[in-house]
Amino acid sequence: MRKALNENPMVQIAVLGVCAVVFAVILFTSVLKKDEEPAATTTTPAATTSGPAATTSDPAASASTPTPPAGSATPDAAPVAPETDTVTPPAGGASADGLLPSKGLPEDLLVAFARNKAIALLIVDPKGLSDKQLEQFTDTLRSRDDVEVFVVNVEDIAKYARVTAGVSVSRTPALVVIRPRKLTGSVPTASVSYGFRGPRSVNQAVDDGLYDGKQVPSYP
Repeated sequence: MRKALNENPMVQIAVLGVCAVVFAVILFTSVLKKDEEPAATTTTPAATTSGPAATTSDPAASASTPTPPAGSATPDAAPVAPETDTVTPPAGGASADGLLPSKGLPEDLLVAFARNKAIALLIVDPKGLSDKQLEQFTDTLRSRDDVEVFVVNVEDIAKYARVTAGVSVSRTPALVVIRPRKLTGSVPTASVSYGFRGPRSVNQAVDDGLYDGKQVPSYP
């Protein structure tokens, strides 16, 4: 073979032709790889850009979820000081003298309001441990002459909807205190509180509803 390669010109030409073909294939493959690399690099930023877009959509999704922000905390993890929101419940545009029993506003509650008593409306879930405990705390209010106590199962909350909707009751147990008529005039005013630790804090919530003095701002 070596002798033929050295002495035969045709063999030499054939070998050179094969080498040229192999070199051309290697060169073409190398050029093709270089052309493909920028395309792969271009798609990477697109994937990176889509990442923030997906992240941005998450807050919008969580913002549309009802919160039970404030809504479904475990009753056993109650804060030291009760959380309180004060709102004027919707009275349907009528004065207290013209309020009549209706859906969401039962007669017994209106009678207590007309008698100038503070109203302690406790909404409980019978299955909740802290709900039963708060119900025991609230029973201490029954010994007071200036308070009328109502205990409502959460399944029956619609019977008091005009009050509970006005203060935005969001979880149980919840204590709604309606101020006496003599302190609010013709428009009933109520507050809702959560997170009680004992009978003393329950009585304090009612005392706050009965307070008729000057409002003193709190400072840090």
